[in-house]
Amino acid sequence: MLDLTLLPLFLAGGLALALTPGPDMAFTLATTASRGLRAGLGAVAGIITGGAIWTVAAAIGLAALLTASEHALAVVRYGGAIYLLWLAWQTIRSLDAAPHARASASASQAFLRGLMTNLLNPKVGLFFLAFLPQFTNAELGPVWIQMLMLGGMFFAMGTMVLVAVALAAGAAQARLARSLTLRRALNGLAATAFGALGLRLIFSSNTD
Repeated sequence: MLDLTLLPLFLAGGLALALTPGPDMAFTLATTASRGLRAGLGAVAGIITGGAIWTVAAAIGLAALLTASEHALAVVRYGGAIYLLWLAWQTIRSLDAAPHARASASASQAFLRGLMTNLLNPKVGLFFLAFLPQFTNAELGPVWIQMLMLGGMFFAMGTMVLVAVALAAGAAQARLARSLTLRRALNGLAATAFGALGLRLIFSSNTD
């Protein structure tokens, strides 16, 4: 059902996008650094789930409908920004906290954070609405089914990359977290990442 002439280009482009540092990678690194490997993997699962939901929304046109309503788009964007800034504040409040002490109980919480971070960023849906249709062919079958199939491939690649990032960050974090100074630095970097993502969402909404 997929256009096999376009598939190699899609796979190359999807892999390049997955390897390019961006908000998902930053969120995964920040979560793993501040809360441990289990939380980092939970965040990856949440990010992928949120992206999958946006892919379905894009496939059935909800992302386009959201774009048509500027007020709804603004509400979702600013909601996401506020949520990320809240995460930054919560991390700042616990700079001295040991990641391992919180990691065992934070995987499900990290999943919800990763999920909400993606769901509250309509640019994720708009990206898929613009990216996926380029590799579909209406002559081969329903475009929305092709978009779902392509989205599944994209997230398979993204999952592998983010899991590798979490594993690498977890290995480093396990060694560095023994030092109070480095622990503060890790949590400080996490808070900075969360805050930067939130501010990025606020200011990018004014430039679209």
